Amino acid sequence: MPAPSSQESQARDDQAYALMQSAVALIPQGGWQEASAALEKAAGLHAQAGRAYDEARCLQLAATLRRSAGEPEKARSLVEQAATVAPTDQPLAVSISAERAETAFAEGRFQEAVSAWTTALDEARRAGLKADGMSALARRRAAAYMALGEFEHANNDFDEAFRLLDAARGRETAWFVRIEQARLLLQIGHSDQAEQVLTALEAGLQHEPPGPHLLAELLGLRARMARAAGQMGTAIEYARRSRDAALQAVAPLSYFAASVELAEALQAQGDLSGAYGTLSTAWATLSDVLGKETAGSWIEPCLIGYQVRWGESAFQQAKNAYEARRRAEINAKADQE
Repeated sequence: MPAPSSQESQARDDQAYALMQSAVALIPQGGWQEASAALEKAAGLHAQAGRAYDEARCLQLAATLRRSAGEPEKARSLVEQAATVAPTDQPLAVSISAERAETAFAEGRFQEAVSAWTTALDEARRAGLKADGMSALARRRAAAYMALGEFEHANNDFDEAFRLLDAARGRETAWFVRIEQARLLLQIGHSDQAEQVLTALEAGLQHEPPGPHLLAELLGLRARMARAAGQMGTAIEYARRSRDAALQAVAPLSYFAASVELAEALQAQGDLSGAYGTLSTAWATLSDVLGKETAGSWIEPCLIGYQVRWGESAFQQAKNAYEARRRAEINAKADQE
């Protein structure tokens, strides 16, 4: 077969570049499967041109997108292809090992995930990865260890992640490692161990007042724990304080989490109007920061969930009561002015 002309090679290169650009545009829109398909086609074109690095990189990114779209088997196939063709390049090797680990974790193959994270950490050290990256890898391995019930190993990884960030970024940033550690413990039902982590964190903050973002995260976890323990009044207080701190920090995710916690606690007390109003307020507030469409994609599913749980009649009554209260407040304020 005759070698392709320079014009054909350029056309193929242009097509590969266009496919990669289309993937970049699709990802923020949530078109992960379409973006992955584009990257897979681009990988094929890079393979034809003998560009092993570009082929492997496209396959690894496609694997990440397939996993995010809920297709772990496809992700596993793609990342193994990437590992097969990848040249000797330490940063790329770290990315491929990390994707192998994430795919294994998503499929519940936790021991394989630990092994892949360990490989990624070893490769990252050789590549001279900075503290932020090393800390992130250690925390992901810790999550896999937790899933296996190997808490001593998990705690060691979190300790190392804390140490790395403390040395590189300062204690305030490092404390977020403890927030993540406590949150993971809560997720798998180990509230006693989560309490120990938060208590130690709070003791460390006695002489170092936390910034508003860290405070919002800490209070949000306290609200969640109080609600799980049936202490709704305490949960409401923590959630309100968390929401206020998140507003001060301009931390949308923390604000959203605090609002959901507050709504759940109010609902548990039978205050359906308050729960609806909390989410309605959050929608308006987040719209100012994120835009109405994005804010709606966060809040609307929560409201739909309430509509299903409460029933249409109770949901409408709660909505009407909240809106009536808001109109009364607005009118009263106008009268005062």
